[in-house]
Amino acid sequence: FALIAIALQGEDFRIATFNVENYALEASPHHGIKSFDARKKVWESITDIRPDILALEEVGSTNALLEIQEAEKRAGVDLPNWELVNGFDTNIHVAVLSRFPIVARRSHTNETFLLNGRRCFVRRGFADVDIEIHPHFVVTVLAAHLKSRVPSAIEDQEEWRLQESMLLRKIVDERLQEKPRDKLIVLGDFNDVKDSRAI
Repeated sequence: FALIAIALQGEDFRIATFNVENYALEASPHHGIKSFDARKKVWESITDIRPDILALEEVGSTNALLEIQEAEKRAGVDLPNWELVNGFDTNIHVAVLSRFPIVARRSHTNETFLLNGRRCFVRRGFADVDIEIHPHFVVTVLAAHLKSRVPSAIEDQEEWRLQESMLLRKIVDERLQEKPRDKLIVLGDFNDVKDSRAI
């Protein structure tokens, strides 16, 4: 779990990111169903943090996301606005829940790169949403879940993660070139350390 508390232009809000570790309600070839007790621990952790904006990694499906949303609402953390990114990986997804309205959606679901002459996909895509904190203050949230450190039979996992991070950086650079005064928050599970090439 990572949490940032932000106070900008008189508005305080909390934004957090959380890898919920294969939060699946249906079994898939690579993942089982997350137990009720494990799911309950996720709900309790989110409730303890009480975020206003929450980026999630490894959400299994829309139903899984809606279950988290409903559990939080019952606990007094109402996050009615959501985005689920359907990337190349059909089993686990990046998602965003927000107390504030999502006023624009540009999530990236089909990004590719060449690695050793082979066309590869950003497996989980990138969430890219504008969230209106109040009528005169909008933040852009870019949420990512880069390639894990699990070895891949296809390509080197570190190189794969580097390529994904370069695509994410390109999106950031293009956004800030187009709108240099935008408030942009990049977060997620980058699966690497601060002095790595990907970071």
